Amino acid sequence: MDLLMGIDMGTTHIKVATFDLQGNLHTLEMSRTNTKSLGEGKAVYEPEEIWDSVVALLRRTAEQLAPCDRVLSISVASMGEAGLLLDAEHRPLTPIFSWFDVRGKEPMEEWYRQISPEECFAITGLNYNYIYSLFKLLWIKQNQPEVYGQAVKWLCMPDYIYFRLTGEFATDYSIASRTMLFDIRQREWSQTLLDLAGIDRNLLPPAYQGGTVIGEVSREVCELTGLTGKISVAVGGHDHICGTLAANVIEPGKVMNSSGTAETLNAVFTNLPPLSTDTFSGFNVGCHVVPGLYYLQGEIVSSGISVEWFLDKFCCADDGTRMSYGEMERRARLAPPGSQGLFFIPHLRGGSPPVPAPFSKGCFLGIRDYHTKDDFLRAIHEGLCCEVAGILKSMESVLGLEFQSIHAIGGGTKNELWMEIKSAAAAKPIEIPQVQESTLLGAALLGGVGAGVYSDHYEAARVTYRPSRVFQPEPELVEKCREITATYQRILPLAREISSAISEG
Repeated sequence: MDLLMGIDMGTTHIKVATFDLQGNLHTLEMSRTNTKSLGEGKAVYEPEEIWDSVVALLRRTAEQLAPCDRVLSISVASMGEAGLLLDAEHRPLTPIFSWFDVRGKEPMEEWYRQISPEECFAITGLNYNYIYSLFKLLWIKQNQPEVYGQAVKWLCMPDYIYFRLTGEFATDYSIASRTMLFDIRQREWSQTLLDLAGIDRNLLPPAYQGGTVIGEVSREVCELTGLTGKISVAVGGHDHICGTLAANVIEPGKVMNSSGTAETLNAVFTNLPPLSTDTFSGFNVGCHVVPGLYYLQGEIVSSGISVEWFLDKFCCADDGTRMSYGEMERRARLAPPGSQGLFFIPHLRGGSPPVPAPFSKGCFLGIRDYHTKDDFLRAIHEGLCCEVAGILKSMESVLGLEFQSIHAIGGGTKNELWMEIKSAAAAKPIEIPQVQESTLLGAALLGGVGAGVYSDHYEAARVTYRPSRVFQPEPELVEKCREITATYQRILPLAREISSAISEG
Protein backbone atom coordinates (compact mmCIF):
# COMPACT_ATOMS: atom_id res chain seq x y z
CA MET A 1 0.00 0.00 0.00
CA ASP A 2 1.27 3.47 -0.87
CA LEU A 3 1.32 5.77 2.16
CA LEU A 4 1.86 9.43 3.00
CA MET A 5 3.52 10.36 6.30
CA GLY A 6 2.94 13.45 8.40
CA ILE A 7 4.84 14.69 11.45
CA ASP A 8 3.18 17.10 13.87
CA MET A 9 5.52 19.08 16.14
CA GLY A 10 2.97 20.26 18.68
CA THR A 11 3.29 22.14 21.94
CA THR A 12 1.82 19.23 23.89
CA HIS A 13 2.59 16.21 21.72
CA ILE A 14 4.84 15.12 18.87
CA LYS A 15 2.96 12.81 16.52
CA VAL A 16 3.80 10.72 13.47
CA ALA A 17 1.07 9.23 11.28
CA THR A 18 0.69 7.50 7.95
CA PHE A 19 -2.35 7.76 5.69
CA ASP A 20 -3.44 5.98 2.55
CA LEU A 21 -3.99 8.06 -0.57
CA GLN A 22 -7.71 8.48 0.24
CA GLY A 23 -6.82 10.11 3.56
CA ASN A 24 -7.63 7.19 5.85
CA LEU A 25 -5.46 6.91 8.96
CA HIS A 26 -3.16 3.88 8.78
CA THR A 27 -0.82 4.28 11.77
CA LEU A 28 -0.45 6.82 14.58
CA GLU A 29 2.30 7.20 17.16
CA MET A 30 2.78 10.00 19.66
CA SER A 31 4.82 11.12 22.63
CA ARG A 32 4.75 14.11 24.97
CA THR A 33 6.68 17.18 23.91
CA ASN A 34 9.14 17.63 26.76
CA THR A 35 9.00 21.33 27.57
CA LYS A 36 11.65 22.51 30.01
CA SER A 37 10.33 25.36 32.13
CA LEU A 38 13.06 27.75 33.27
CA GLY A 39 10.71 29.77 35.45
CA GLU A 40 9.28 33.26 35.04
CA GLY A 41 7.66 32.41 31.71
CA LYS A 42 10.85 31.07 30.07
CA ALA A 43 10.57 27.67 28.39
CA VAL A 44 12.69 25.70 25.92
CA TYR A 45 13.05 22.34 24.21
CA GLU A 46 16.34 20.44 24.00
CA PRO A 47 17.11 19.92 20.28
CA GLU A 48 18.62 16.44 20.60
CA GLU A 49 15.81 15.32 22.86
CA ILE A 50 13.24 16.57 20.34
CA TRP A 51 15.02 14.82 17.48
CA ASP A 52 15.36 11.60 19.49
CA SER A 53 11.58 11.69 20.06
CA VAL A 54 10.97 12.05 16.32
CA VAL A 55 13.37 9.18 15.55
CA ALA A 56 11.67 6.94 18.13
CA LEU A 57 8.23 7.69 16.65
CA LEU A 58 9.49 7.04 13.10
CA ARG A 59 11.01 3.75 14.26
CA ARG A 60 7.77 2.66 15.96
CA THR A 61 5.86 3.59 12.82
CA ALA A 62 8.25 1.66 10.57
CA GLU A 63 7.80 -1.42 12.76
CA GLN A 64 4.05 -1.37 12.05
CA LEU A 65 4.40 -1.24 8.28
CA ALA A 66 3.90 -4.37 6.21
CA PRO A 67 6.56 -5.40 3.66
CA CYS A 68 4.24 -4.21 0.88
CA ASP A 69 3.72 -0.77 2.44
CA ARG A 70 5.63 2.05 0.78
CA VAL A 71 6.02 5.53 2.29
CA LEU A 72 6.13 7.98 -0.60
CA SER A 73 6.70 11.24 1.25
CA ILE A 74 7.06 13.00 4.58
CA SER A 75 6.07 16.52 5.53
CA VAL A 76 5.84 18.43 8.81
CA ALA A 77 3.15 20.50 10.50
CA SER A 78 4.40 22.47 13.46
CA MET A 79 3.95 25.12 16.08
CA GLY A 80 5.13 28.50 14.84
CA GLU A 81 7.71 30.98 16.17
CA ALA A 82 9.81 28.47 18.16
CA GLY A 83 13.38 28.07 16.92
CA LEU A 84 17.11 27.72 17.54
CA LEU A 85 20.53 28.75 16.22
CA LEU A 86 23.08 26.39 14.62
CA ASP A 87 26.86 26.86 14.49
CA ALA A 88 29.21 26.46 11.51
CA GLU A 89 29.21 22.68 11.96
CA HIS A 90 25.41 22.76 12.03
CA ARG A 91 25.22 21.80 15.69
CA PRO A 92 22.70 23.48 18.03
CA LEU A 93 24.09 26.59 19.69
CA THR A 94 20.95 27.21 21.71
CA PRO A 95 17.98 25.25 22.95
CA ILE A 96 14.80 25.61 20.93
CA PHE A 97 13.04 28.66 22.36
CA SER A 98 9.34 27.88 22.85
CA TRP A 99 6.86 30.07 21.01
CA PHE A 100 5.50 31.39 24.33
CA ASP A 101 8.87 32.13 25.95
CA VAL A 102 8.58 35.62 27.46
CA ARG A 103 12.15 36.70 26.77
CA GLY A 104 10.99 38.44 23.63
CA LYS A 105 9.11 41.11 25.58
CA GLU A 106 12.03 43.49 26.16
CA PRO A 107 13.42 43.23 22.59
CA MET A 108 9.88 43.79 21.29
CA GLU A 109 9.56 47.08 23.16
CA GLU A 110 12.92 48.24 21.80
CA TRP A 111 11.93 47.12 18.30
CA TYR A 112 8.73 49.14 18.31
CA ARG A 113 10.67 52.24 19.27
CA GLN A 114 12.41 51.93 15.89
CA ILE A 115 9.41 51.00 13.76
CA SER A 116 5.71 51.32 14.51
CA PRO A 117 3.36 48.35 14.85
CA GLU A 118 1.47 49.70 11.84
CA GLU A 119 4.60 49.67 9.65
CA CYS A 120 5.43 46.14 10.76
CA PHE A 121 1.91 44.95 10.02
CA ALA A 122 2.04 46.49 6.54
CA ILE A 123 4.93 44.12 5.72
CA THR A 124 4.37 41.03 7.84
CA GLY A 125 0.64 40.92 8.62
CA LEU A 126 1.55 40.38 12.29
CA ASN A 127 0.24 42.33 15.22
CA TYR A 128 1.95 43.55 18.37
CA ASN A 129 3.16 40.46 20.27
CA TYR A 130 6.40 39.23 21.79
CA ILE A 131 6.16 35.61 20.60
CA TYR A 132 7.62 36.01 17.09
CA SER A 133 10.96 34.49 16.12
CA LEU A 134 12.56 37.89 15.52
CA PHE A 135 12.32 38.80 19.19
CA LYS A 136 13.94 35.54 20.27
CA LEU A 137 16.80 36.25 17.88
CA LEU A 138 17.19 39.79 19.21
CA TRP A 139 17.19 38.53 22.79
CA ILE A 140 20.05 36.12 21.99
CA LYS A 141 21.89 38.83 20.10
CA GLN A 142 21.63 41.24 23.02
CA ASN A 143 22.08 38.84 25.94
CA GLN A 144 24.35 36.14 24.48
CA PRO A 145 26.45 37.97 21.88
CA GLU A 146 29.19 35.32 21.95
CA VAL A 147 26.60 32.68 21.03
CA TYR A 148 24.99 34.83 18.36
CA GLY A 149 28.43 35.55 16.88
CA GLN A 150 28.95 31.84 16.19
CA ALA A 151 25.57 31.33 14.53
CA VAL A 152 25.23 30.51 10.83
CA LYS A 153 21.54 29.55 10.68
CA TRP A 154 18.27 30.18 12.49
CA LEU A 155 15.75 27.37 12.07
CA CYS A 156 12.17 27.28 13.25
CA MET A 157 10.98 23.99 14.75
CA PRO A 158 9.87 22.29 11.48
CA ASP A 159 12.93 23.60 9.66
CA TYR A 160 15.12 21.80 12.20
CA ILE A 161 13.26 18.54 11.50
CA TYR A 162 13.69 19.01 7.72
CA PHE A 163 17.40 19.55 8.29
CA ARG A 164 17.75 16.41 10.40
CA LEU A 165 15.77 14.38 7.86
CA THR A 166 17.55 15.60 4.72
CA GLY A 167 20.54 17.79 5.57
CA GLU A 168 18.85 20.66 3.70
CA PHE A 169 17.88 24.08 5.02
CA ALA A 170 14.32 25.12 4.19
CA THR A 171 11.16 26.64 5.59
CA ASP A 172 7.73 27.27 4.14
CA TYR A 173 5.81 30.49 3.63
CA SER A 174 3.33 29.91 6.47
CA ILE A 175 6.05 29.29 9.09
CA ALA A 176 8.11 32.19 7.72
CA SER A 177 4.97 34.32 8.14
CA ARG A 178 5.29 33.82 11.91
CA THR A 179 8.82 35.20 12.27
CA MET A 180 8.17 38.97 11.93
CA LEU A 181 10.81 39.00 9.19
CA PHE A 182 8.78 37.87 6.16
CA ASP A 183 7.17 40.08 3.52
CA ILE A 184 3.93 38.21 2.92
CA ARG A 185 3.03 40.16 -0.23
CA GLN A 186 6.37 39.45 -1.92
CA ARG A 187 6.66 36.01 -0.27
CA GLU A 188 10.30 36.58 0.65
CA TRP A 189 12.40 37.72 3.59
CA SER A 190 12.05 41.47 4.12
CA GLN A 191 15.34 43.24 3.60
CA THR A 192 13.88 46.31 5.29
CA LEU A 193 13.23 44.42 8.51
CA LEU A 194 16.47 42.44 8.32
CA ASP A 195 18.45 45.68 8.02
CA LEU A 196 16.56 47.23 10.91
CA ALA A 197 17.28 44.17 13.08
CA GLY A 198 20.90 43.92 11.93
CA ILE A 199 20.36 40.31 10.81
CA ASP A 200 22.15 38.79 7.83
CA ARG A 201 19.72 37.30 5.31
CA ASN A 202 21.94 34.19 5.13
CA LEU A 203 21.03 33.41 8.72
CA LEU A 204 17.55 32.44 7.51
CA PRO A 205 16.71 29.37 5.39
CA PRO A 206 15.21 29.60 1.89
CA ALA A 207 11.41 29.81 2.00
CA TYR A 208 9.17 27.71 -0.26
CA GLN A 209 5.51 27.15 -0.97
CA GLY A 210 3.99 24.37 1.15
CA GLY A 211 4.24 21.06 -0.71
CA THR A 212 7.61 21.84 -2.33
CA VAL A 213 10.04 18.91 -2.25
CA ILE A 214 13.41 19.87 -0.74
CA GLY A 215 15.15 16.49 -0.67
CA GLU A 216 14.91 12.87 0.45
CA VAL A 217 15.19 11.13 3.80
CA SER A 218 18.90 10.50 4.27
CA ARG A 219 20.44 7.05 4.42
CA GLU A 220 21.51 7.71 8.01
CA VAL A 221 17.94 8.48 9.07
CA CYS A 222 16.64 5.39 7.28
CA GLU A 223 19.14 3.28 9.21
CA LEU A 224 18.12 4.93 12.50
CA THR A 225 14.40 4.47 11.94
CA GLY A 226 13.97 1.39 9.75
CA LEU A 227 12.30 3.38 6.99
CA THR A 228 13.10 2.08 3.52
CA GLY A 229 13.11 3.27 -0.06
CA LYS A 230 13.38 6.75 -1.49
CA ILE A 231 11.13 8.99 0.55
CA SER A 232 10.72 12.58 -0.59
CA VAL A 233 10.53 15.34 2.02
CA ALA A 234 8.35 18.37 1.27
CA VAL A 235 7.93 21.49 3.36
CA GLY A 236 4.64 21.52 5.22
CA GLY A 237 3.48 24.46 7.27
CA HIS A 238 2.10 25.99 10.41
CA ASP A 239 0.00 23.37 12.18
CA HIS A 240 -3.30 25.27 12.10
CA ILE A 241 -2.86 26.16 8.43
CA CYS A 242 -2.07 22.54 7.53
CA GLY A 243 -5.30 21.69 9.29
CA THR A 244 -7.30 23.97 6.99
CA LEU A 245 -6.13 21.94 4.00
CA ALA A 246 -7.29 18.67 5.52
CA ALA A 247 -10.57 20.27 6.65
CA ASN A 248 -11.18 21.54 3.09
CA VAL A 249 -11.25 25.16 4.27
CA ILE A 250 -9.41 26.44 1.22
CA GLU A 251 -12.07 28.63 -0.36
CA PRO A 252 -13.27 32.12 0.66
CA GLY A 253 -16.33 31.97 2.90
CA LYS A 254 -15.20 28.99 4.94
CA VAL A 255 -13.75 29.11 8.45
CA MET A 256 -11.87 26.53 10.47
CA ASN A 257 -11.62 26.29 14.24
CA SER A 258 -8.56 24.39 15.45
CA SER A 259 -8.45 23.71 19.17
CA GLY A 260 -5.38 22.42 20.95
CA THR A 261 -3.03 24.02 23.46
CA ALA A 262 -3.89 27.22 21.58
CA GLU A 263 -7.03 27.71 19.52
CA THR A 264 -7.30 29.46 16.19
CA LEU A 265 -9.96 30.54 13.75
CA ASN A 266 -8.71 30.61 10.18
CA ALA A 267 -10.45 31.90 7.08
CA VAL A 268 -8.95 32.24 3.61
CA PHE A 269 -8.99 34.96 0.98
CA THR A 270 -7.21 35.58 -2.31
CA ASN A 271 -6.62 39.26 -3.01
CA LEU A 272 -4.39 40.95 -0.45
CA PRO A 273 -5.37 44.61 0.01
CA PRO A 274 -2.99 47.13 1.60
CA LEU A 275 -2.19 45.76 5.06
CA SER A 276 -3.61 48.13 7.65
CA THR A 277 -4.10 47.43 11.35
CA ASP A 278 -7.38 49.35 11.15
CA THR A 279 -8.69 47.30 8.22
CA PHE A 280 -7.74 43.96 9.75
CA SER A 281 -8.92 44.82 13.27
CA GLY A 282 -6.20 43.09 15.28
CA PHE A 283 -6.14 39.85 13.26
CA ASN A 284 -2.97 38.31 11.89
CA VAL A 285 -2.60 37.67 8.16
CA GLY A 286 -0.17 35.24 6.56
CA CYS A 287 0.68 33.11 3.55
CA HIS A 288 -1.30 29.91 3.27
CA VAL A 289 0.07 26.45 2.46
CA VAL A 290 -2.08 26.57 -0.69
CA PRO A 291 -0.59 28.67 -3.53
CA GLY A 292 -2.18 32.08 -4.02
CA LEU A 293 -4.11 32.05 -0.74
CA TYR A 294 -3.75 34.12 2.40
CA TYR A 295 -5.25 33.37 5.77
CA LEU A 296 -6.94 35.61 8.30
CA GLN A 297 -6.27 34.27 11.78
CA GLY A 298 -7.69 34.96 15.17
CA GLU A 299 -6.10 33.13 18.06
CA ILE A 300 -6.88 32.25 21.65
CA VAL A 301 -3.37 31.49 22.84
CA SER A 302 -4.54 29.99 26.14
CA SER A 303 -7.33 27.68 25.00
CA GLY A 304 -6.45 24.07 25.82
CA ILE A 305 -3.84 25.27 28.26
CA SER A 306 -6.62 26.85 30.36
CA VAL A 307 -8.19 23.42 30.75
CA GLU A 308 -4.83 21.76 31.44
CA TRP A 309 -3.89 24.43 33.98
CA PHE A 310 -7.12 24.04 35.95
CA LEU A 311 -6.95 20.25 35.93
CA ASP A 312 -3.29 20.28 36.99
CA LYS A 313 -3.70 22.84 39.77
CA PHE A 314 -7.15 22.12 41.16
CA CYS A 315 -8.29 18.67 40.04
CA CYS A 316 -5.58 16.32 41.29
CA ALA A 317 -5.89 13.77 44.09
CA ASP A 318 -3.29 13.47 46.84
CA ASP A 319 -1.59 10.66 44.92
CA GLY A 320 -1.17 12.94 41.88
CA THR A 321 -3.97 11.33 39.85
CA ARG A 322 -5.64 13.99 37.72
CA MET A 323 -9.30 14.24 36.81
CA SER A 324 -9.89 12.66 33.40
CA TYR A 325 -11.24 14.65 30.47
CA GLY A 326 -14.39 12.56 30.52
CA GLU A 327 -14.97 13.29 34.20
CA MET A 328 -14.25 16.97 33.59
CA GLU A 329 -16.95 17.10 30.91
CA ARG A 330 -19.41 15.20 33.13
CA ARG A 331 -18.79 17.58 36.03
CA ALA A 332 -19.09 20.68 33.83
CA ARG A 333 -22.49 19.42 32.59
CA LEU A 334 -23.73 19.42 36.20
CA ALA A 335 -23.43 23.21 36.32
CA PRO A 336 -26.25 25.25 34.74
CA PRO A 337 -25.66 27.35 31.60
CA GLY A 338 -24.12 30.59 32.77
CA SER A 339 -22.25 28.83 35.60
CA GLN A 340 -24.38 30.67 38.19
CA GLY A 341 -22.94 34.02 37.13
CA LEU A 342 -19.30 32.93 37.15
CA PHE A 343 -17.15 34.14 34.24
CA PHE A 344 -13.69 33.08 33.10
CA ILE A 345 -11.39 35.28 31.00
CA PRO A 346 -9.00 32.77 29.29
CA HIS A 347 -5.99 35.05 28.99
CA LEU A 348 -3.38 32.96 30.81
CA ARG A 349 -0.89 33.73 28.00
CA GLY A 350 -2.37 36.97 26.71
CA GLY A 351 -5.52 38.25 25.05
CA SER A 352 -7.25 37.64 21.75
CA PRO A 353 -8.18 39.83 18.76
CA PRO A 354 -9.72 42.12 17.71
CA VAL A 355 -7.88 44.00 20.47
CA PRO A 356 -4.16 43.05 20.58
CA ALA A 357 -3.46 42.53 24.28
CA PRO A 358 -0.45 40.25 24.83
CA PHE A 359 -0.19 41.34 28.47
CA SER A 360 -3.85 40.72 29.33
CA LYS A 361 -4.21 38.21 32.17
CA GLY A 362 -6.68 35.46 32.95
CA CYS A 363 -9.20 35.69 35.75
CA PHE A 364 -12.43 34.37 37.23
CA LEU A 365 -15.06 37.06 37.90
CA GLY A 366 -18.26 36.88 39.92
CA ILE A 367 -17.10 34.30 42.46
CA ARG A 368 -19.54 33.60 45.30
CA ASP A 369 -19.38 31.12 48.16
CA TYR A 370 -22.04 28.95 46.50
CA HIS A 371 -19.95 28.27 43.41
CA THR A 372 -18.72 24.70 42.99
CA LYS A 373 -15.90 23.12 41.05
CA ASP A 374 -18.54 22.18 38.46
CA ASP A 375 -19.28 25.89 37.94
CA PHE A 376 -15.59 26.67 37.48
CA LEU A 377 -15.23 23.88 34.91
CA ARG A 378 -18.26 25.06 32.94
CA ALA A 379 -17.15 28.70 33.17
CA ILE A 380 -13.85 27.76 31.49
CA HIS A 381 -15.79 26.19 28.61
CA GLU A 382 -18.08 29.21 28.33
CA GLY A 383 -15.26 31.75 28.52
CA LEU A 384 -13.43 30.05 25.67
CA CYS A 385 -16.60 29.91 23.59
CA CYS A 386 -17.33 33.60 24.24
CA GLU A 387 -13.86 34.39 22.89
CA VAL A 388 -14.58 32.33 19.75
CA ALA A 389 -17.95 34.01 19.18
CA GLY A 390 -16.39 37.48 19.44
CA ILE A 391 -13.55 36.60 17.08
CA LEU A 392 -15.92 35.10 14.50
CA LYS A 393 -18.12 38.18 14.47
CA SER A 394 -15.12 40.43 13.92
CA MET A 395 -13.72 38.20 11.17
CA GLU A 396 -17.01 38.34 9.31
CA SER A 397 -16.89 42.13 9.50
CA VAL A 398 -13.31 42.26 8.16
CA LEU A 399 -14.05 39.92 5.25
CA GLY A 400 -17.52 41.32 4.54
CA LEU A 401 -19.30 37.97 4.65
CA GLU A 402 -21.08 35.59 6.99
CA PHE A 403 -19.76 32.11 7.71
CA GLN A 404 -22.50 29.52 7.37
CA SER A 405 -20.76 26.86 9.42
CA ILE A 406 -17.56 26.08 11.28
CA HIS A 407 -15.20 23.24 10.39
CA ALA A 408 -13.63 22.13 13.68
CA ILE A 409 -10.50 20.06 14.22
CA GLY A 410 -8.15 19.28 17.08
CA GLY A 411 -8.36 17.63 20.46
CA GLY A 412 -11.12 19.94 21.63
CA THR A 413 -13.61 18.30 19.24
CA LYS A 414 -13.65 15.20 21.47
CA ASN A 415 -15.33 17.27 24.19
CA GLU A 416 -19.01 17.27 23.16
CA LEU A 417 -20.05 19.85 25.76
CA TRP A 418 -17.43 22.25 24.40
CA MET A 419 -18.77 21.76 20.87
CA GLU A 420 -22.38 22.23 22.00
CA ILE A 421 -21.63 25.49 23.81
CA LYS A 422 -19.43 26.76 20.98
CA SER A 423 -22.11 26.03 18.38
CA ALA A 424 -24.68 27.88 20.49
CA ALA A 425 -22.39 30.83 21.25
CA ALA A 426 -21.56 31.24 17.55
CA ALA A 427 -25.14 30.33 16.48
CA LYS A 428 -23.66 28.18 13.74
CA PRO A 429 -23.40 24.44 13.08
CA ILE A 430 -20.02 22.85 13.70
CA GLU A 431 -18.85 20.20 11.25
CA ILE A 432 -16.24 17.66 12.40
CA PRO A 433 -14.09 15.95 9.75
CA GLN A 434 -13.97 12.17 9.74
CA VAL A 435 -10.21 12.16 10.22
CA GLN A 436 -9.54 13.68 13.63
CA GLU A 437 -5.82 14.06 13.05
CA SER A 438 -6.38 16.84 10.53
CA THR A 439 -3.10 18.62 11.24
CA LEU A 440 -1.18 15.42 10.50
CA LEU A 441 -3.30 14.71 7.43
CA GLY A 442 -2.71 18.24 6.14
CA ALA A 443 1.04 17.73 6.41
CA ALA A 444 0.78 14.33 4.74
CA LEU A 445 -1.26 15.83 1.88
CA LEU A 446 1.39 18.48 1.29
CA GLY A 447 3.93 15.68 1.01
CA GLY A 448 1.57 13.95 -1.41
CA VAL A 449 1.30 17.07 -3.56
CA GLY A 450 5.09 17.28 -3.63
CA ALA A 451 5.39 13.60 -4.56
CA GLY A 452 2.92 14.03 -7.44
CA VAL A 453 0.21 11.86 -5.87
CA TYR A 454 -2.31 14.69 -6.35
CA SER A 455 -2.40 17.17 -9.20
CA ASP A 456 -2.64 20.08 -6.77
CA HIS A 457 -3.66 21.06 -3.24
CA TYR A 458 -7.35 21.27 -4.18
CA GLU A 459 -7.47 17.72 -5.48
CA ALA A 460 -5.73 16.52 -2.32
CA ALA A 461 -8.45 18.09 -0.15
CA ARG A 462 -11.30 17.00 -2.42
CA VAL A 463 -10.21 13.36 -2.49
CA THR A 464 -9.64 13.01 1.24
CA TYR A 465 -12.19 15.21 3.06
CA ARG A 466 -15.23 13.53 4.61
CA PRO A 467 -17.40 14.95 7.43
CA SER A 468 -18.30 12.66 10.33
CA ARG A 469 -20.57 14.67 12.65
CA VAL A 470 -22.38 18.00 12.81
CA PHE A 471 -23.30 19.84 16.03
CA GLN A 472 -26.37 21.99 15.44
CA PRO A 473 -26.97 25.04 17.66
CA GLU A 474 -29.68 24.19 20.22
CA PRO A 475 -32.23 27.07 20.28
CA GLU A 476 -32.61 27.35 24.08
CA LEU A 477 -28.86 27.27 24.61
CA VAL A 478 -28.39 29.84 21.82
CA GLU A 479 -30.64 32.27 23.71
CA LYS A 480 -28.79 31.69 26.97
CA CYS A 481 -25.42 32.10 25.22
CA ARG A 482 -26.55 35.44 23.80
CA GLU A 483 -26.97 36.66 27.38
CA ILE A 484 -23.65 35.16 28.47
CA THR A 485 -21.67 36.61 25.57
CA ALA A 486 -23.29 40.05 25.95
CA THR A 487 -22.17 40.17 29.59
CA TYR A 488 -18.77 38.76 28.65
CA GLN A 489 -18.21 41.53 26.11
CA ARG A 490 -18.97 44.14 28.79
CA ILE A 491 -16.59 42.50 31.24
CA LEU A 492 -13.70 41.96 28.82
CA PRO A 493 -12.38 45.55 28.47
CA LEU A 494 -12.59 45.99 32.25
CA ALA A 495 -10.56 42.81 32.77
CA ARG A 496 -7.92 44.13 30.34
CA GLU A 497 -7.79 47.39 32.27
CA ILE A 498 -7.30 45.54 35.55
CA SER A 499 -4.54 43.46 33.91
CA SER A 500 -2.64 46.57 32.93
CA ALA A 501 -2.48 47.60 36.59
CA ILE A 502 -0.98 44.27 37.69
CA SER A 503 2.74 43.80 37.26
CA GLU A 504 4.19 40.60 35.79
CA GLY A 505 5.48 37.91 38.14
